[in-house]
Parts: sequence; structure tokens; C-alpha cells
Amino acid sequence: MKIERNVSLKKLNTFKVDVHANTLCTLEADKDFSIEKLDKYLNNFVVLGGGSNILFSKDYDGTILLIKNKGIEIAKEDETYIWIDVASGEQWDSFVNWSIDRNLIGLHNLALIPGTVGATPIQNVGAYGIEVGDLITKVTLLDISTRKELVLKNNECDFGYRDSIFKRDLKNKVIVKRVLFKLEKFKNHIDKKYLQYSGIVEKLKGKEITPKSIQKAVIDIRNEKLPSIQEYGSCGSTFKNPEISITKYDKISKIFPNLPKYDTNRKNIVKIPAAYILEQLGWKNKRVGDVGTWVKHPLIVTNYGQATPSEILNFLKEIQRSFEESTGVSLECEINII
Repeated sequence: MKIERNVSLKKLNTFKVDVHANTLCTLEADKDFSIEKLDKYLNNFVVLGGGSNILFSKDYDGTILLIKNKGIEIAKEDETYIWIDVASGEQWDSFVNWSIDRNLIGLHNLALIPGTVGATPIQNVGAYGIEVGDLITKVTLLDISTRKELVLKNNECDFGYRDSIFKRDLKNKVIVKRVLFKLEKFKNHIDKKYLQYSGIVEKLKGKEITPKSIQKAVIDIRNEKLPSIQEYGSCGSTFKNPEISITKYDKISKIFPNLPKYDTNRKNIVKIPAAYILEQLGWKNKRVGDVGTWVKHPLIVTNYGQATPSEILNFLKEIQRSFEESTGVSLECEINII
């Protein structure tokens, strides 16, 4: 375990904001997830993986626990499925590539998402109709209150849209150590749930549908629409798509004709694309100094240069105010603000 003091976090968050942490504690192996080693740092801490879903609003006076443990192990397999135990510090897209190299079904729709494996169950990361919670069997944690290892099965994680028990009841109470995934072996057929989005279907026209071809389609789409985090500061989609009642949808669609809607698993509740409304409101490719929305997507707030945390935060609040004034619906941040 590596301990550093007064450390710049600029290279450890994809928004690229220049803030400092009082203490940076890097957990490099499973043995570092021990209360004996961590106890004195757990009064005031934030867990950081790839830094791709967080905005630091100021310098952090506590401890950053940077998760860097590694390991991908096959736990078991049968003729149809394979169970893979993955350390939380593994880079998510590296694990996606690992699965594609083995012709496994499941992670291809989640390609090119930045961050670490350990962050994915917390956020219930999702893209193109698939959520990681659908592919997780269990999550192994360090329980800070009991000082012991805790294992939660899928149904105990309370996965929801960009949500889980880790963002609510267990927030700041556990640290993710490992995640067990269950993936399907490819046998010349892929379920249509992976092909819900027209963009993916369009990219696959005339091509064989395999885990590899779907992954490539997703990568091409993301490269076309999203900023490169190597060039610009961004956390990807900054806001959640609101889930509202059918009655509320009918009212809003009178203001914004042709507003799409998507079914949810709740009766009379639909999801609406916030980007559609924000674009109508003029938020696509809008800049204020070095902060703005991406040129091709109004949901992606972007640091185009040296934007400060307060400038980014004020910009977020203006988008939320504009959206709520126009629709009567609050626009919830998808990212964590510290």
C-alpha cells in the first residue's frame, strides 16, 4: 500500500480539474483491503477508481483510496456460461476486451466506457440497452462497520437505473474488492436485447453478428459521438434520463413535439431522453469560457481547457435550472460531486 501527501488529482479524474488531496492511499493488492492497514484513513475518505464519474468541487481534505488491485480469474464454467472473478482495480475496457477475445456474450455493448471494474456495480453502468447489473452474480466488499469481508448476491445489490444499494444504504460504508460476472458463451446466436439500438443495427448491416462485431459497432458509435478523454475533460453523460409518469409525458410532449419515450419496468412510468429536450433548448455545443457541452451531445459537459471546478459546477446548475423551468422535471446528475 502506497501513501502520498498533498497530491494533485488532475491526472486521476477525467474532468481534469486541478485539485489536491490531503492524502492519497493506493491499494495495489487484495491484502491492502484490510482494516488494520486502512483504519486510520476511514474517518474521511473517498474511493477512486478511474475517476471517470466524479467532479471534485474543491480540494479534498481527507483521504483518497485509489483502487489498483489486479486479477481476472475464471471461477467456473459449464457448456453455456462462464463465471469470471475480477479485481475491482482492473480497467473496465480491458476486461471487456478480455471477454471479447474469448468470444463471450454480454460486455460488448459496454465497450469503451472508462473507469474500473469496481465502479461498475456502484453506478450500475449501462449503455445501448444493457446494464452491468444484469451480468453480475455477486460483489465482494470490505465492510467498514463490521471490519469484515461482505459478499452480496445480485438480488441484494438492489440494482436500478444508474443506481444500486452502494449509492444509498451502503454509501461510504463498503469498499468494492472484487466482482463476479456471469457471461454466456457465443454459439452463433445473440439475444435481440443486445440489438435494441438502431445505431448498432445500422452498423451491423450485412455483417455477421458476433460479440466482436457488436463491440466494434459500439466503439465506432462512441468515437463518433463522444469526446476523447485523452483530449478533453469529461465524465461522459453528466445527467440521468428522467423517468416520469405517462400523464407528465403527455404534458411535456405538447411543449416538445415528437419527444421520444421508452418503457420502464414500472407501470405507467416512461423514460425520456434529456438530450432531446436540451438540444431544443439550445444546450448542444454551448460554451461558457472553457466549460461547455460537447459539440455533438448536450448531455456531455466538457472541460475544453482549464475550467475550474466552480465553473463546471455553475454550468451544471444552469443546465438543470433551464431543464426544470421548461419541463417541471428535475434533471438529476449522473456523476458524483465531491
